[in-house]
Amino acid sequence: MKKSKIQFPVIFIGIFTAAILAALYVSTIGRMEKADAAESVKLYCDAFVRQDEAAQNRLAAYGAPTESFNMKAAFSNALQTTGAALSPEEAGQLGDAYMESLRGATVETAVSERNKERATVEVTVTRFDMQEAKERASSLLRRRMKLDDSPEEIRRIAVEATAEAYRDLKPAGTATFYVPVRYNEKTRIWDPADPVQFGFDLSKQTMGAAE
Repeated sequence: MKKSKIQFPVIFIGIFTAAILAALYVSTIGRMEKADAAESVKLYCDAFVRQDEAAQNRLAAYGAPTESFNMKAAFSNALQTTGAALSPEEAGQLGDAYMESLRGATVETAVSERNKERATVEVTVTRFDMQEAKERASSLLRRRMKLDDSPEEIRRIAVEATAEAYRDLKPAGTATFYVPVRYNEKTRIWDPADPVQFGFDLSKQTMGAAE
């Protein structure tokens, strides 16, 4: 019994100390340092364009709202604006291939305008040579198609050839565009004011398409 009387206050102090340490963690280490506007957009680009795991983890640590970002869907939508008559499945197939090439993209950001809660960030991103990809896809199609292929078979071969070309896109310089952002006091990070438009613009710029 004497032993248990000694242990009780020791256990109590241990629990109390752990609670204090947990509170300190939440108030200091657990609260991410306030992000710069340019750094915030760079994180979003690295996480969703380059699919960088470290950037994704940092966004998760901030508690940033990421559910609105879908680069594959954004690319598919941007592709439709170029006049390509694609089914959702075909656009998705090309989107997967394009996302593979995006891993090699470079992104640079700088703040161009800023006030307390809103800012505009200049984004410079790798622009890929879509004309070269188109020519390569056409060459692959000509080599693979047969005279007796049905229209459906030719279409399937064309999509596969285009996807193959998209997986090996070549850089053709850079493109610059501007992203309006707003500061999120809760997460301490700057979010794109319109996430869907941001993804759409980003996809079009990497494709070298005009706004």
